[in-house]
Amino acid sequence: MSVETPIPQSSPAQTMDDHWRELVTVAMLGTDRRDPPEPVGPLADLVADTVRSAPSERMLAQVAACVTVRRAGVLPGPPVDRLAGPASDDRPPCVPAAIDRWRHISVSWPVLEDEWMLTLIANGWRMPPELIAPVLRRHRRDPVRRTRAEVACGPLAPWLVDQLPELAAPANQVAPSPESIGELPELPIPPDLAAFLTTPGAESGRALRAGIESGQFGPSHRAVLVNLLARVRPDALVDIATEFETVDQTSPGYGLAVVLADLAKTRHQMLDELSP
Repeated sequence: MSVETPIPQSSPAQTMDDHWRELVTVAMLGTDRRDPPEPVGPLADLVADTVRSAPSERMLAQVAACVTVRRAGVLPGPPVDRLAGPASDDRPPCVPAAIDRWRHISVSWPVLEDEWMLTLIANGWRMPPELIAPVLRRHRRDPVRRTRAEVACGPLAPWLVDQLPELAAPANQVAPSPESIGELPELPIPPDLAAFLTTPGAESGRALRAGIESGQFGPSHRAVLVNLLARVRPDALVDIATEFETVDQTSPGYGLAVVLADLAKTRHQMLDELSP
């Protein structure tokens, strides 16, 4: 804010802003090339209180004094209406570990994000404030996921959109059906793997490990195996991860086993962190 604060002196046309601009010019050129301007009026009295032989010292003294005078001349702006806060939400925010987990799965395992969101809602948690803007922005153009996010965020979602209109969903976006909001999307899983969806973890884990070590499952099967682990019964995840971790490091499928073990452990930890 520019403040024209007159300095009582012999040249009434000069203002504090004029003197400040001269100081800025000297600062840009350097005091080795140009001496600071002579202080006038009250500044002269203030700076003359001490002995400063070096131009740089005189320059700093004038800058300090000039900044003080300029700030003193700033008038407050007109009062503004107090910002109304969002409506209350009695649900507790999810635990910090779940926040870190969302950040991890949104980058590394997006196949788990739908389950993370639905589990959060079903177990009575609400979205923590620090994730609301990223989640709304991430699912701005996806009607189903956007609706879930708004439910998880509660009253903070419309309130934040009012403050940051760029977070709003497109005006012509079609509302999703209630069924699609509350259900996990179907993932393509071949019939020969679908049986593992309900098989106990120890049994399915052994079979999957054997398939990886024998070469039955290789890198080309990664996508369907990821889908399988994203939908397998939750109580099987620990046993499956344990089996994958025992795959021989010399096996061609060792890298695949490491990736799948990470997915199984991540999903198990995700569900544990969001438990009631």
